[in-house]
This record gives sequence, structure tokens and C-alpha cells, in this order.
Amino acid sequence: GVVTSVPSDAPDDYVSLKALQDKQDFRAKFGITDEMVLPYEVVPIISIEGYGNASAVFMCEKLKITSPNDKAKLTQAKDETYLKGFTMGIMEVGPHKGKKVSEA
Repeated sequence: GVVTSVPSDAPDDYVSLKALQDKQDFRAKFGITDEMVLPYEVVPIISIEGYGNASAVFMCEKLKITSPNDKAKLTQAKDETYLKGFTMGIMEVGPHKGKKVSEA
């Protein structure tokens, strides 16, 4: 199957993308070229009141998560982001735009 990355709403994905974008040696470790990560920005998919349209970015900044190794903080961020996203989130794109995530 295909595994997608959703850095706007998944704290693990966001902090990993930032680490790859910010650290050339980290990219080299995994054979990732600049072209694979540098031109990409977070794409908003879900809007959550109080968190904005990039809840993973919001939570990583709020909890000062700077590394994929910050496992405890990432778990906290993920738990809160996923709960709020499901219960309060509004889809911003696609055929379900404007619908609550729990109903989409």
C-alpha cells in the first residue's frame, strides 16, 4: 500500500520533515536529496479552532518539539492533535470541504 505523510496534522510527520529540511547531514544519512524535501511546505487539510489549519505545527511549537527523538512530547502532541482533529476539525479540501472530520 501507499503510506502518506501529513505534516499539517501529524506531529511526527511535521517534525521529521523539518529535521530533514533543516539538517543536511540528516538527509545524507537516509540518502535524501535536497529536491526531495526542501521545496515542500505544509499543506493545510483540516482546520481546528484554536489550533489553526496546521495543528501539528501548532503543537510542535507549543511543546517546543524540535526532534523526532522527543518521543514523550510527540505522543502528547499526537494524542491531542488527533482527538481535537476528529472531534472539532473541519475539512478544508476535497469533496468533504466544510464538513466536520467526524462526519466526512
